[in-house]
Parts: sequence; C-alpha cells; structure tokens
Amino acid sequence: MRSVNKVILVGNLTRDGEVSYTTGGTPVCYFTVATNRAWKGANGEEHDEASFHSVSAWGKFGENLAKILHKGQKVYVEGLLTYREKRDESGKLISKDARIRAESVILLDSRGGGNPGSAEEMESERGDSSMKGGSEFDLDAIAQGMDEAKGAVKAAPAPISDDDLPF
Repeated sequence: MRSVNKVILVGNLTRDGEVSYTTGGTPVCYFTVATNRAWKGANGEEHDEASFHSVSAWGKFGENLAKILHKGQKVYVEGLLTYREKRDESGKLISKDARIRAESVILLDSRGGGNPGSAEEMESERGDSSMKGGSEFDLDAIAQGMDEAKGAVKAAPAPISDDDLPF
C-alpha cells in the first residue's frame, strides 16, 4: 500500500527568505510561515493561536525563492514533512525538529515587496523552477525587476478574496 506525506500551508512569512549552502555547495533557502487558528471554547470564550512552521527549499528553486520572499507576504506552500535530529557525542537524541521541504510556493499577495497584483507560482521539479502547465519564466529577471521597481511608486494591489485561494 502506498503512503502519503503532504503538507499544505497558507500563511504569512515571518522573515525574508535566507539562503545558506551545505558543505557540498547546495543552496538551501530557509523561511518561516505563520498560520493562525481561532476557535470558541465550551464556555463561549474566543481563543486565538499562532503556529510557526520552518520551511526549506533546495537547489536553484530555493536560491530563486530567496530573491522574492519578503516578510509579511501571504504564501501558499506545498511540500512534505521532514525531521531533523540533533544528537550529543554519545548518540543520545537531544531534539527532533519538524520542517517542511517545499515543493511548490505561490505568492498570494505583494506585502513585503512582491510583484504587485499577480500571483507567481514556482515549482521544484528536479531542481527546475517552472510554472504549472510547463511554461517557464525567468525568476532572476523577476527578482531584478523587483529590485529596480523598489524606488518606483507602486499601485496598491487588489484585495484578495476567497476566490483567489488555490483550494
């Protein structure tokens, strides 16, 4: 029987994407997505809870993401759940952290410096960055255009409705 490991998050970035490199030279982009949950308790009292999810994106996909991910943006992240273990010298488990390995990231708004009024989608497929449907676009050019537009006056993006969400 086949098993499934799939995570879907819709939330806000808590910081800009940051790239670091493995000892082998592979780029990895790290970012955190905050999600919120609200509910009413049995006594009618309202509760709010924020959760913070560590996300990584590997290879050229991650390197390109780091150029366009900015604190405050609303994002859709699809990926798989992974765990990182830390052990002491004797091999005893010290901690086990959960992390999402992103396979697809969609920018849902332009807060924090994204491309106004549009939703860029990036997918990781064997290290390639492409749009669904197979048509490719140049993420380096998008990031460069965003850098050039930082000083220009930008129109306010259209508000996002429930119809804009990808699910």
